[in-house]
Amino acid sequence: MKTYQLLHSIFQFPNPAISYPYIYSLASSIVEKLQEIDKRKPEDTAELQIFQEGIKVLEALVTIAEEQHRSQLVACLLPVLISFLLEENALGSATSVMRSLHDFALQNLMQIGPRYSSVFRNVMASSPAMRARLEAAVKGNQESVRVEPPSKHAKNLGRNSSIQLKTNFL
Repeated sequence: MKTYQLLHSIFQFPNPAISYPYIYSLASSIVEKLQEIDKRKPEDTAELQIFQEGIKVLEALVTIAEEQHRSQLVACLLPVLISFLLEENALGSATSVMRSLHDFALQNLMQIGPRYSSVFRNVMASSPAMRARLEAAVKGNQESVRVEPPSKHAKNLGRNSSIQLKTNFL
């Protein structure tokens, strides 16, 4: 995790003479590592944090990339993030680590879509399976958001149902 954090700070270094050699030599390795994550899911929170830091590094690369290379990086990032999304029927039985990875990926996809809309649309159009998986995840997330607030509200109502007076009138 510290390695990814160090790379993140190096990649964002303001002097391109220092950051670009690292970017050119390490970017493809980072993408390959993140693509391997789909085969080996995180088992604990430490691995989850490592995966999340790797995604943050790749997102930093997308942000600082020259315009001509940005679309290629976004096209690499999208399948990685979509591979982290859980199937609709697996959401309920997923471990907390997998659910966190799913939520992290979905949140990032929701930010990347509007920011890089043309590349996003092209990648989704080229892969109906990815599009279906993303749509199912968004739909599942919207349904879980609709279900959660009433239950939280009901819990709060039970706690605040009694009136407590500050002044004793006797």
